[in-house]
Amino acid sequence: MATRCVPWMVVAMVMGLSLVGEPVWAAEGLVVDVQEQVKKGDQRTGFTLQELVKTPTYTVGAVAVQDEIKMHRHLDGDHNVYILSGQGTVTLGEKQIPVKPGMLIHIPKDMPHGIKAQGGEVTLIDFAQPPFDPNKMEWVK
Repeated sequence: MATRCVPWMVVAMVMGLSLVGEPVWAAEGLVVDVQEQVKKGDQRTGFTLQELVKTPTYTVGAVAVQDEIKMHRHLDGDHNVYILSGQGTVTLGEKQIPVKPGMLIHIPKDMPHGIKAQGGEVTLIDFAQPPFDPNKMEWVK
């Protein structure tokens, strides 16, 4: 998608800000209200995804799981997920593990995984390296 760059957008990009709700190339410092940004994310089946920071080497995304993210795997790299709020169950391979705020989940490349919310929404931060690419993701049946 081609975007016409107007002067205020250039200033925002140089300052490391996103005024249009798109991910920011993190050349400068950045402060993000995750709970607000995740509401602006792309609605998918069972969850919302908002990319917050994108660099050539990694991405940081905010995810709100209303129901579940079905089992899938990332073919290109590792993900580290930090649970911000809510409770649920993460499936890593064959293991099911209860999760709550403050927990960190390491998901190695190619490991099938999914998450299911329980009793409300689960909000998490996803750190992906290399940068998350939905074309390098595979749904597992």
